[in-house]
Amino acid sequence: MDLSGLLSFAEEIPVIRAILAAVLVFFLPGFAWTLVFFKKLTIIERIALSVGLSIASVTLSILVLNILFGMKINGVNALVTIIVITIIPVGIYFFRRYLARRSEASDGD
Repeated sequence: MDLSGLLSFAEEIPVIRAILAAVLVFFLPGFAWTLVFFKKLTIIERIALSVGLSIASVTLSILVLNILFGMKINGVNALVTIIVITIIPVGIYFFRRYLARRSEASDGD
């Protein structure tokens, strides 16, 4: 099944679309940022912070882009914004892990 087939399937079943949207908007961006900012959290603390950070970061990002750059608020622009504010901390997290592993390997020599 290709991507267009998956998207058309999500269009036909609004419950699946709503669940995916809720996870994307209310959880993933905040979870990614908690990986960057907080090292030692329990899973419950990480989930709670994820919801709060997601709501704040998504709302502020979309409003700032609308006010400062005149970007219209619609589904596609919101989705792109959410993806960007999720990918940035994931990149930072993996870059830090790479540097940590590299320094551990050089210390072992």
